[in-house]
Amino acid sequence: MKSIANRHFPRFICNGNESVLFNPILKKRFKNRPEERVRLKWVEYLAYQTDWPKSRIGFEAPVTLHQAKNALRADLILYNRNMSPEILIECKAESVRLNSTVAEQAARYNQAVGAPYICLTNGVSDFWYRVEDGTVTEFKPNTTPDFPFKETRPISEIHRDYDYWSKRGFCAGQFSDSNEEILQKSITHFWSDSIDWQMNYLNFSSSPFSFGLQQYYRIPVIDNEQKLAISFIGTPAETTNLVAILNIKGENHAVLSINLNQLSEGHTDSARLFHAGEVQTRNTGKLLPFFENRFSSKRIEQLPHYLMRFFD
Repeated sequence: MKSIANRHFPRFICNGNESVLFNPILKKRFKNRPEERVRLKWVEYLAYQTDWPKSRIGFEAPVTLHQAKNALRADLILYNRNMSPEILIECKAESVRLNSTVAEQAARYNQAVGAPYICLTNGVSDFWYRVEDGTVTEFKPNTTPDFPFKETRPISEIHRDYDYWSKRGFCAGQFSDSNEEILQKSITHFWSDSIDWQMNYLNFSSSPFSFGLQQYYRIPVIDNEQKLAISFIGTPAETTNLVAILNIKGENHAVLSINLNQLSEGHTDSARLFHAGEVQTRNTGKLLPFFENRFSSKRIEQLPHYLMRFFD
């Protein structure tokens, strides 16, 4: 089933030119690793959408297995009121396919943990299991009255303001009140279920610009040969950039970055296109009416159409 934490994002903190993950419960920083991102997506889901207390979330609890030389660590354990394990959540990278081998690993962990519920997740899909009288059966969460936690509100009712998106690395810098509202509503709609584009975290070892390109992206398909990866990126230099990567026949062809801070101030030459080893300036004002009038959900849904103009 689709992960119930799918629409949540981990928090980031800029550490020089590097972004590190921030755990809001432990108040600690962690390296930006795939499994850690998934684990923190789950922390966000539990904090914002459920009634599960933060005080009963355990991180990397030691698990001793008879066949292991050293103690292993379970990603997340949710404890009940008696501080006994209630749910074991085993987190894998989003790129890891969940299969029987991964499920068997989680089951071995739970032999030592003893939780009546197991969730196997990669942040995209979840597999849930109930353990009862030594029998493990698959089931769907939130479908029975005795399930350990309840969703207190749908994700659409979470107030995601500018500060919320800033803490997750999607925006930065100063905007006028009206333009900040347009940007905040645009990012919120961009990541909503109203748009069905694929979502992936893309990690790049280099960037043609002064900031890194690693971030969660949405990937709309343009045609049989072309697709775009689109995201908003807040940088250490306090700028918000709308980034689009054009992929043709499986190869990244060009990268576009639009400085939304400059665009909001009326600078029409706020776009940079990297192609064939060169960075070129593009006139944004005529091609992307991002801050015109007020927020428009249709404008965000038509972003691929607007952004493809820059690659012509």
